[in-house]
Amino acid sequence: MIDDVTQLRKGLTEFCLLAMLEREPGHGYELVARLAGTQVLAFPENTVYPALARLKTKGWARTRAEVTERGPPRKVLELTPAGRKRLCEWRASWALLAVEINLLTAENLSGENP
Repeated sequence: MIDDVTQLRKGLTEFCLLAMLEREPGHGYELVARLAGTQVLAFPENTVYPALARLKTKGWARTRAEVTERGPPRKVLELTPAGRKRLCEWRASWALLAVEINLLTAENLSGENP
């Protein structure tokens, strides 16, 4: 089962990160920690950081400096307007995909052959 979940997650990394950044901007370590608190989506750092770099390269996220009381400013990632648009597109695709998968994989409760 673990291999199945791994394959399913691969295409969801950027989608999940955009959704997280929409809720709350954060830095890479915070995002990794938030994902670690999930059952299935606990992506390792070596997956999250390259994905965050891709989001910035595609113009879907940007980095801003956040002043701290101690030490240098922290780099905080936030969505761009293009990132919000892409997230909306992904949500629409995900909704359709989820409906179709649920229809195809639903148990036959009537007891009849499909």
